[in-house]
Amino acid sequence: MHKYFISLERTPQRTERFLKANAHIKDLEWMPGMDGKTLDRDTIISKGLMEPNCGFTAGAIGSGLTHVKLWAKVAQSGQPAHIFEDDAFLCRNFESESDRIIATLPHDWDIILWGNNYDSILEFELLPGITQCVAIFNQDTVRQGIPDFLNMDVSSSPFRLTQTFGICGYAISPRGATRLLERCLPFKSVEVPYVGLGRLLTSTSVDHLMNIHYRDLKAYTTLPPLCLTDNDVAQSLNK
Repeated sequence: MHKYFISLERTPQRTERFLKANAHIKDLEWMPGMDGKTLDRDTIISKGLMEPNCGFTAGAIGSGLTHVKLWAKVAQSGQPAHIFEDDAFLCRNFESESDRIIATLPHDWDIILWGNNYDSILEFELLPGITQCVAIFNQDTVRQGIPDFLNMDVSSSPFRLTQTFGICGYAISPRGATRLLERCLPFKSVEVPYVGLGRLLTSTSVDHLMNIHYRDLKAYTTLPPLCLTDNDVAQSLNK
């Protein structure tokens, strides 16, 4: 499977950090991120990629369109692929364990998240259709543990995904890419109900829009995760 990672041309230090941290992963392919600071909002709207009243920041638009570009690439190629953001950190046995897990999924799987943001919830089915579960995390200990995680062999299992935040690392199938393109475009600001949080939140990025549809897709998450992120908001490409 192709392994793409997204990083902006104007942040070479983030590219360098990603490649150094994940040097144990072979054949990582750089996908230059679309820089929201240089994109023309009216052109994006005229192409039908975003609604006029969409409240996404420039960074969130650029980040979202980069993921969309890769989804289109996967859909056209007919081959699944891994997609990582440049704040992703992968466990030592990521390649063998991710291959093993994908081989256990139904043939018509859409997307599987290898990790998520650890400052909010992960809602998933512990037992399919029976036990809906909400997990919370300590982001501080996640950040502190990243150096050890990089040298760790992780044994993980897939679970049906309901909702979470962040798309630091995931695998997507051609079918899943096509379905997300159909469902997440054009970008729009809508209220998304989060049962695990007990409230509505307005969508501000593409992963919020994905949260609307995970229930209706063959979407999965993995526990324990195979991918961590330090989720540094100050350095976020969605700013």
